[in-house]
Amino acid sequence: MTSNTQLRVAALLAAVLFSIGYLVVLVIPGGGEVTAKDFADYYDSVGRKRVALVLTFVLIAAAWALVWFFAEVKARLADDALSRAAFSVSLLGSGALAVGAAIMLAPTGVALNSDADFVGVPIAHTLAQAGLGVMMFVGMWSLALAMALVSASTHRQALVPRWLSIGGVVASILMIGSVIWIPGYIFPIWLVVFGLVGLRERAPER
Repeated sequence: MTSNTQLRVAALLAAVLFSIGYLVVLVIPGGGEVTAKDFADYYDSVGRKRVALVLTFVLIAAAWALVWFFAEVKARLADDALSRAAFSVSLLGSGALAVGAAIMLAPTGVALNSDADFVGVPIAHTLAQAGLGVMMFVGMWSLALAMALVSASTHRQALVPRWLSIGGVVASILMIGSVIWIPGYIFPIWLVVFGLVGLRERAPER
């Protein structure tokens, strides 16, 4: 595959996996205003717990695909402080995305894989809030920052159209400025657009 083909595959794969896996925040209760009945309904349903397990693994796979995508981008950029910072922040964001989802899933894993009693609403709610916090405030904010840094770096090196670099910065601001999970879907949209546009060949250094 050509470098742009690899970039497109990585971007589209990451976007699809992320879009599916990110739905785990809707399936596992505890990320917002919930009641004891919400937890009871969820933990009494084997099907919902299995869906949450599958979605978590999909989100972890998305994190790996994101590492591939940002590695492909880094390979096309000039090796400078900006491109290195973008890749480092993307690793932090991808890792936090997976870790946060795993924290949210912990009580579900106990319920599915052991005969232990339900850990209780306070613990389940605490872990759900903690996991969502890691996903949002470390994972998604770091990925938004990586998106802004990539946009700035590709713009400076004239590797993408101006509208794409400006759009990436604006999208990252919208993501960082939000405290709810819905704007996270701006990110896979950016991935798809970035992958479809691709990167121009960098001018050879003199």
